[in-house]
This record gives sequence, structure tokens and C-alpha cells, in this order.
Amino acid sequence: MVVGVATMKQQNPWYQNLFSRSKGSAIAALSALSLVGAIGTSTQAQETLSNNTIQFPEETVVEFEIVDTHGYYQSTIGVVNLKTGQKTPLFVEKQGFDAPTSSVAGRDDTNTNADFKGTVEGGTIVNGAGEASNLIKYTFEAGTPYALYLDSVDPRTKQARVSLVSTNVNATSFAGSLTAGESGNSIKWDDSGLPRPGKDSDFDDFVIIAGGFTLESCPIRPQ
Repeated sequence: MVVGVATMKQQNPWYQNLFSRSKGSAIAALSALSLVGAIGTSTQAQETLSNNTIQFPEETVVEFEIVDTHGYYQSTIGVVNLKTGQKTPLFVEKQGFDAPTSSVAGRDDTNTNADFKGTVEGGTIVNGAGEASNLIKYTFEAGTPYALYLDSVDPRTKQARVSLVSTNVNATSFAGSLTAGESGNSIKWDDSGLPRPGKDSDFDDFVIIAGGFTLESCPIRPQ
């Protein structure tokens, strides 16, 4: 007998939504959670991260992937709990870039070698756990308001430049969704955060992807 998701929720309050960068890693993550009963899945849900406050009705794990960074400055991107102000880094630039390269103002150089590119492989970026990995997971608590943030410093002086949040449409551009498959929910930052005019509008200073594949409302044992 297959138990429906709604019925299972009534029987067991310990539920966790998982949005992963691949089907394989989603299944592996679920295997590590000591599941209780059957797994309820949904291909209908269209969960999307956007310039609005991030808030989930249930505890939700989202896996993030760094694509690359561009620009001279050195940044950290992460999640900020808007209730407490606590910041948790997702990806950190240990230096400003892999190697100095030419740039063109206003051009989106994502997935190219132009404009002071930074990568994990090139030694510029680590995830929030300090690992040389393109991936990291974050657990969003149920009913809690969050946003993404970007803090930027000058790599020469280490002086703070800007501190931006994803609710600023001049700083962050979103596309796709957490259930969009391999393309996922694209999140691209412009580290000036300035309105037009005066903005270079490249939105390639820090580029990450969230989710893509989902196994929703999965019953887990309380820790």
C-alpha cells in the first residue's frame, strides 16, 4: 500500500523538502536521512527563489552550486536569517580572481575566461565549509524569513565595499526555478548594487544555481 503525502504528514510531522542539483545527489541525500515509510514526490511544484523574501512552509534543504565569479573584487555569498540577522556563508572567494584578465564594462561574462574570472578549480573559491567544492547544502527552517547576501571587499586593502541582499533588484537577478532540472534556479549578482544610470549591469560578479531536482515532503527521523 502506498501512503499519500497528505496522509503521511498527518502520521509523521518530521518532514523535509529537498531541492538538489541532480537527481542522483537528491536520492543519495535521502538515503542518508533514515527514511520512514514511502517517499512522496511531486513534479508539479514550482518553488522559485526570487527577489522576494525566501520563506518555506516546511523545513527545506536546498543545494547550491557555484558557476563562477567575475570582477576584481573579493566577495562572500550566503544566506541571512532576516529574523536574527545571522549570516551563513555558502561560497567564499579567498582571493579576487584566478588570474587577471581583460574586461568589458556591462558585458555578462558568465562561463567565459574574461573579466577576472574566479573558480573553485582555479583556487579562488571554497564553499562555506571551507572545502574546494562547487556544491553546498543549506537547511531553511520552516516559516522563517531569509534572503541571500553578498559582502564584498577590496582584495588589496580588505576594506569593505558593499553589503547587499537579494531583495535588492539592482543587485540580484533570478531565473528558472528549484524544479527546473539541470538549469535550476539561476542567481546572478551585480556587486555594485546600483540603480541605473551608473550601473554596469553585467550581473556576473557571482553566479550560482539553486536546486533543479526535487524530492518533496520526505519523512525523516528526528535527530
